[in-house]
Amino acid sequence: MSQVLTQLLTSAVPDVYVEHARLDNHTHGGLFYILVRPDHSRYWGRFKKKYPYCMWLAFQKHDARIFSAYCPEFRSPRALVDWLSEVLGLTNGVHRFLLLDIGICGKTVF
Repeated sequence: MSQVLTQLLTSAVPDVYVEHARLDNHTHGGLFYILVRPDHSRYWGRFKKKYPYCMWLAFQKHDARIFSAYCPEFRSPRALVDWLSEVLGLTNGVHRFLLLDIGICGKTVF
């Protein structure tokens, strides 16, 4: 579980309770997505309403797979974090802190 990721997602959609969030890759050929608990579908539905350009950005710029009720799925955790940072307008410092918090900062292969 990532405390920074959990806090960012809580702030991004404050009207949906986020107990915890983490990167996962247990579906669709090992693609990476963010699992949000307790209500993954509700969270991502509200996220998409608040940031309507997020799916376009995921598909067009980051080559993500899109499923209607869920977080887009990415080929790498770095691509996912880059997308989330762009959607939320994170500073470079927060972006790097998030990479460090989820354990991919400095890694070339995950």
